[in-house]
Amino acid sequence: MTDVPGASAAHGPDDDLLEYLLIAVPAVELLAGVVASVARLVRSGVLGLVDVVLLRRAPDQASVTAHTLRDVEQLAPLAALEDPRVRLSAHDVALAAVAVEPDAAALLLLIEDRWATALAAAARAAGGRIVGGERLARVRVVAAGDVTGAAAGRRGAADLLVRGPATGLHPELAVDPAAQLRTLAELVERGVLTFDQYEAQRRRVLEG
Repeated sequence: MTDVPGASAAHGPDDDLLEYLLIAVPAVELLAGVVASVARLVRSGVLGLVDVVLLRRAPDQASVTAHTLRDVEQLAPLAALEDPRVRLSAHDVALAAVAVEPDAAALLLLIEDRWATALAAAARAAGGRIVGGERLARVRVVAAGDVTGAAAGRRGAADLLVRGPATGLHPELAVDPAAQLRTLAELVERGVLTFDQYEAQRRRVLEG
């Protein structure tokens, strides 16, 4: 494998080091500490900040409202740190919004894992690249520890991965939870589903 593109200051974030984080909080007013922590990580060079979206969901509502960082006073410290050469799409935001609980908020960050720059460069120097990765859901890690324990063999271990690298390479193979939630929300609006029924179905979608 040769001629694998990477990063440069002129071309923006390293294509192989982008990921998203979704940080949930009970209210927007409680984001100050999170925002300060993100700012410190960016200034220290551990992370690059590429895009920021605030998601808000009202109580007893299926819909989630999205705001840019310039719309929300609490996010102002991040405005000067953002390098928006790549943007999350409306569908990206809808996918993340599936996880937002009623009467809560979430900070959606598109970041560059600059701590892994040397690793990405070493992979390219060897004629390869970083081809996949996934942040493991806490509930799956806890469940796996409860079931298998640290000394268990792989055959007896509980699954940690929700999807393999092939899903990212071939997104057409993946089920679209945002589309599933849109359909369910329409049923709520039409009075076919109650809000509680919607929430039960949303949690099933989240669990895969």
